[in-house]
Amino acid sequence: MVTQRDIDLNAPLDANAPSSLSKSPLTPELTKAAITLHGDRYKQSQANLTRFVIWHPYFVALYSMIFPTVLAYYLWDYISISDNLVEMYFIVSRNKRDFIFHIIKAIPTIAGIFGIFGYIAYILGDQLGSITHRYVAEKYCNFTFGFDIKEFAQDPKTPLLKNGKNSELIIYRNQPIAIATLKPDLEQSTPENFIVVITGIHVRKVFNTVDFDSLLIEWAVLRSRELYQEFLLKKGSKVKNGTIFVTTDSYSFDKQQQTTLSRCGFKLLSSSLELNPFDPTSKSYERSFNNFLGIARNTFGLLLTTERDDVELLKGSDLLEKDQVKKRH
Repeated sequence: MVTQRDIDLNAPLDANAPSSLSKSPLTPELTKAAITLHGDRYKQSQANLTRFVIWHPYFVALYSMIFPTVLAYYLWDYISISDNLVEMYFIVSRNKRDFIFHIIKAIPTIAGIFGIFGYIAYILGDQLGSITHRYVAEKYCNFTFGFDIKEFAQDPKTPLLKNGKNSELIIYRNQPIAIATLKPDLEQSTPENFIVVITGIHVRKVFNTVDFDSLLIEWAVLRSRELYQEFLLKKGSKVKNGTIFVTTDSYSFDKQQQTTLSRCGFKLLSSSLELNPFDPTSKSYERSFNNFLGIARNTFGLLLTTERDDVELLKGSDLLEKDQVKKRH
């Protein structure tokens, strides 16, 4: 295997490394980093889903009803003999230790109830957590890249090298921090209608506030146009006004990514209660919870029209050039 560039998402970037920002297609030495970044997408999505469930408006409404009810039950001796809050205050002030004892008695019950909600959040989040654990073992990564990624990493002169152009990595301080990958659907594509699937977009968590996701989506759109021109040449087609249909998935609880997709012109096409795009194995109760809480894997699409001028447009595009990322105004 080609020597891999190390990447540790739990460690900060090397402050002593040059603060250069560049971009690169997927190469054999970047394979491990690319797999790690794509796998981290599902790890971060699991954390976001768990947080989404715990703080879902339905659950918050239940918290606001259940927890006061539990406290009232354990403090009923004080509530029942008090005509108002002022009287209760004076009673409590004369029996502070006993009052605190009743509060402490309520804590295990409250913790148990909160644990139930936490367990529900864990079960739902594990739909995505299982993807992280199986991403390499079950070869989910091969689906993302569209080829055998292990074979790609073995040989610096692999015939698969040209497929590396379908991934774009942003590198900062010599560390890959963001990635986008797409693959053409050659089985369903025709010279008149070309289909491309963006199989993954991910930005390292600490850089989420930077507009890298928009940059990667713009790259994916331009790369889709380039792939279409290559497809026409291979087919010997002279179609002048075809269409390119670009699709990608985004989870309903990832508001930031969905906002970015909408800003880039993508429209919602469909929704699925099955969160695992690689191996649909969710149980009926998980789908029921997903439906109740509004958790879904949404498919977005962008329809592009093409003309012969696209060839010249692609030749002059900075986003398809290797190395330095030019500053955008």
